[in-house]
Amino acid sequence: MQYQDLCNMIIEGVGGKDNVIDVSHCITRLRFRLKDESKADTAALKATKGVLDVIQAAGQYQVVIGATVEAVYADLVQVGGFATQAALDVNEDPELGADGKKTDPFSRLLGLISEIFQPVLGMLMAGGFIQSLLAIATVAGWLDKGSSTYTVLYAIGNAVFYYFPIIIGWSAGKRFGLKPALSMAIGAVLVYPTIVTLAGTDPLYTIASGTVFASNVYGDVFGIPLVLQSYASTVIPVIVMEWFASKVYKGFSSVIPALVRSFFSNFLTLAVTGIVGLLVIGPITTILGNLVAYAILAIVSFSPAIAGLVVGTLWSLLVMFGLHWAVIPLWFVDVATYGYDVINPLVFAGAPAILGACLGMIVRSKNAEENSSINVPSAISAFFGVCEPALYGILIPRKKLMWATFLSAGVGGAIAGIAGAKLYSFGANGFLGAPNFIDPSSGINGSFIGLIIGGVIALVAAFVAALILGGKKDESKVMNIEIS
Repeated sequence: MQYQDLCNMIIEGVGGKDNVIDVSHCITRLRFRLKDESKADTAALKATKGVLDVIQAAGQYQVVIGATVEAVYADLVQVGGFATQAALDVNEDPELGADGKKTDPFSRLLGLISEIFQPVLGMLMAGGFIQSLLAIATVAGWLDKGSSTYTVLYAIGNAVFYYFPIIIGWSAGKRFGLKPALSMAIGAVLVYPTIVTLAGTDPLYTIASGTVFASNVYGDVFGIPLVLQSYASTVIPVIVMEWFASKVYKGFSSVIPALVRSFFSNFLTLAVTGIVGLLVIGPITTILGNLVAYAILAIVSFSPAIAGLVVGTLWSLLVMFGLHWAVIPLWFVDVATYGYDVINPLVFAGAPAILGACLGMIVRSKNAEENSSINVPSAISAFFGVCEPALYGILIPRKKLMWATFLSAGVGGAIAGIAGAKLYSFGANGFLGAPNFIDPSSGINGSFIGLIIGGVIALVAAFVAALILGGKKDESKVMNIEIS
């Protein structure tokens, strides 16, 4: 058995076999009912390799394992001779922290995202590392971006990010109790080639043109305007769709006769969720993105320094929620119209800040497995501007470090805004993308130097923050999640 040693330590930590009434598991935890909780050695369990945390709540003694909990539980019942209990699809105490108090909605949302991303972190690391290697190869001149070799390798490395809605759809569907095939099909709706192509064409017309609620319409479904955007790499739309689908599936299953329930529940859930997702959930994120774009433009007009602090601090959150897509086109429009863009430099320090946090975690961590599997790959990816592995694997599970890192990026953004940094071309990301900010007419100047200084300061500040705040994950707040 792969986890026999861990199971023996857990059984000893909970006070032995005779102290266990029964044990079950949910998505991330082993849930013990103990005869006497005072016999459990909580401190020893928390220090056990393979145990993320121990939580005493809802009358249970909960040992947080993480994504491998199902395999650990299978070994545990054999080692301890316990009766196998049915797995719980969701955590039973969804809104409580380890102290028994209700957690705030934002913490629950971050926790939900972290929990959904746990099963796919390895693929994020792999995709990010391939993209990093490609960046090195192209900058060094070893590989031409126009070659078919580059195209194939880029597709391999970028697939996990482009098809986020399918991959996260699977994980989110599992979190909400949907079958894998159904949840993946729902995610695939958002990146279906015909939908993607349609979103890239000229819109038929625009609703609420000239206002913050302006939305491009590409057709209609049953007479309802079809508002589209690019959903590649997005997170929130598919998570909301999977949650909605879980409610729809449960509702249909409760009224459809058992003889035909399996087929019709899947059919109706896929149809209803796909339509609602494209006509309601997707357009809402589009409107929210437009609101963000208008707000950023207003702040930039008022003060580039304040804009750098605000936008630089919040940019990673916007990326996480998929609200950045309305801002990115502004960069291309500005470069095409004026020859430069002043918004992109405000978020340049984001990757250096996240890199600094990763480096701080590498120095701080005494766990070689954690460094090799998460911290080092995240740092390499962040250096090349691929920040998702660090965001979901390191920062979100540590909320204090996350905010400190975001604020470090904001300070770097403020410095870039004060210096008047500008983006003149598009190319690599992260520090490798620094040449994109060099003025082609005058070369390296004060604005470029200010940008680099801001990035370095962000890196150092986040590095120090990780040394101070990069302790154990906020598992007590991360794992108790539900949307209701």
